[in-house]
Amino acid sequence: MKKSAALLIVLALGLTGCSSPQVTPHQPTSIPYLAKKIDRPMYLRGDFSLWDAESIYQLQPQGDGRYHVRARFMNPGKVYEFKIADEKWSEGYNCGYRFQGKLKLGQPLPVDCNTVYNYLSFAPDKKGWYSITLDYRDSSNPTVLVQRD
Repeated sequence: MKKSAALLIVLALGLTGCSSPQVTPHQPTSIPYLAKKIDRPMYLRGDFSLWDAESIYQLQPQGDGRYHVRARFMNPGKVYEFKIADEKWSEGYNCGYRFQGKLKLGQPLPVDCNTVYNYLSFAPDKKGWYSITLDYRDSSNPTVLVQRD
């Protein structure tokens, strides 16, 4: 009996403590990213458009929570002021700066979409076409980015 009990203990240890652990390969989990979508047309509105919501400045959805528009800035060094807003300057759809409003080329700037007077400003160093992107993938922390086309 002592031998069979000892054998069971050795077998149990061999199966648990001494056996190589079962390793399952890492399976990447794919959680679809669900960005909050903006449910209405949004426009780049500024001194260059007389603050109107013009169709040429309507932001186009990129399908991933980002919205894009192109603008032609023709006066290097001039400070252009603008906001991104819907047609009615509605609460929640009136995006201006969160902390400070000076945009720098290629650097995203946090925005607040519940502002009234917080105009963004950008002074291009060269005349030409620029891309303005509203990144709304994290709707609680949206950003605006200006890049040269």
